[in-house]
Amino acid sequence: MKILLFILILTFSFQTLVKADNISDFEIEGISIGDSILKHFSDEDINSAPSINFGEYNKLLFHKDLNQYESLLMVYKKNDKDFIIKGLTGNIVIDTDINACYKKMKIMDKEISKLFANLERKDWGIMKTPEEYQTYYPITYDFDNKDRIQIACYDFRISKNEDNTDGDLLKISMYESDYRKASALIAEKAN
Repeated sequence: MKILLFILILTFSFQTLVKADNISDFEIEGISIGDSILKHFSDEDINSAPSINFGEYNKLLFHKDLNQYESLLMVYKKNDKDFIIKGLTGNIVIDTDINACYKKMKIMDKEISKLFANLERKDWGIMKTPEEYQTYYPITYDFDNKDRIQIACYDFRISKNEDNTDGDLLKISMYESDYRKASALIAEKAN
């Protein structure tokens, strides 16, 4: 039943993408790149949201009034009084195991691949993180202008044989090319 509900949510989420050829045509929780955060959240929500400074950007994490995701991470340029969104991530905690995350990610991958057949798709495989036993598995879709959509599963394993009791994380992200350059990490394949 949960899988059926998840598939229905994905289908309705991606309906706006049918004629999408620009990252701003893509929506997460009805929010797009190029929107103002103020269009979706109040000043009070923005001021009370957990914030991370990241170079020339700020990141805000929202948990309030969401339908499909447990949290949203929004990125905007520092000192931008209009709070124009440059990056957006929807997060879903997977309480079972990492294989459940991979299964849901594959469903999302099929939907995005159908809707964005013209984008450059790359399956990166399972990659290392700085934490010894933790990994992430990204699949990316690049627009001609280098904007990107990414889906990824994060395995927050505690040790080689012990999974994290707080769950793993499924993320769907989209970001403009400028933020993509600023946030790039050097990735290394996991064993």
